[in-house]
Amino acid sequence: MQGKELVRDMVNTYFMLVTMISGVMLVLGVNFMPDASFGYEAFKMPLIYAVFGTLPNIVMYSKKELTMKQLLFRKTIQLIMVEVIVVAVAVPIEVIKEGKTEVVISLVVSILFIYILTHLIEWFQNCAVAKQMTEELLIFQRNHE
Repeated sequence: MQGKELVRDMVNTYFMLVTMISGVMLVLGVNFMPDASFGYEAFKMPLIYAVFGTLPNIVMYSKKELTMKQLLFRKTIQLIMVEVIVVAVAVPIEVIKEGKTEVVISLVVSILFIYILTHLIEWFQNCAVAKQMTEELLIFQRNHE
């Protein structure tokens, strides 16, 4: 992935992450802290978490086309980075000190779910673009024969 494509991908990923993180925060909050209430400052957290979740996309930067092996290796590193960064930012020290491993495990699983879902959405978008380009090329070929 190169310069402009990387930036476009990061912006696209950011907005998908904000949406999915908001949903996960709702589900986890209802299950683990149903009585908690927050002010408007709580709206900024999905935005912040999405920034930290988007930063590891830099791992995918390459000036040349990656082989499948290189791509899978970089995606694995990217997932590990996302997990570590987001857990470090999102989990207060008190939660770890209190031994609430179910909260941390739920967060890790949620991050994995969001990671996979984001990649599936991007894959479907790329397939749709590729299909449209193929159809346009076929029409172009027919018109110029």
